Amino acid sequence: MNLEQQLKLQAWVDGELPEGEARDVAAFVHEQSEAQALAGELRVTKSFLVGNELEAKLPESGDFYWSKIQREIEREETAAARPPGVSWTFDWRRLMAPLSGVALIAFLSILSLNVFHRQSADDSASYLVEVENLSEDIGSISYRSQSENMFVVYLYKKDQDVENDPEAEPVDDTFLQ
Repeated sequence: MNLEQQLKLQAWVDGELPEGEARDVAAFVHEQSEAQALAGELRVTKSFLVGNELEAKLPESGDFYWSKIQREIEREETAAARPPGVSWTFDWRRLMAPLSGVALIAFLSILSLNVFHRQSADDSASYLVEVENLSEDIGSISYRSQSENMFVVYLYKKDQDVENDPEAEPVDDTFLQ
């Protein structure tokens, strides 16, 4: 016998089944010896529980007790459905949540504009690079490419005329990025 059949049998013993199902279960119990044994055990258990159940005494009458329960349920429902604005802290939080969001967005916007302005000011002055040459024999030519983001220093011997001699050999090339 499976669990569903056992539960139907218990409902039949307790008198909880409609007439059509009760007839089907009664026929099933009449045919199956295992179902008859289980029905007998369930009836004995039910009789023990009914005869030995402790009676609960209420300090008030039943109507008063249930009216207290109903009042408590209504009180909780009204507290849950309390209209907004009853408490000043609720109104304050409701007002401050969007204002704090707007203030945060404004702060981040000003901060990002300040950082962008500082970077653009640094970029405009960054092409002015000072190269110090301590050697009297070596000269230098510097070139900065904005598109390539590169700075080139070309070193040459001063006895060579680099500007007029394209085949002059450089001493050293330094690339900074």
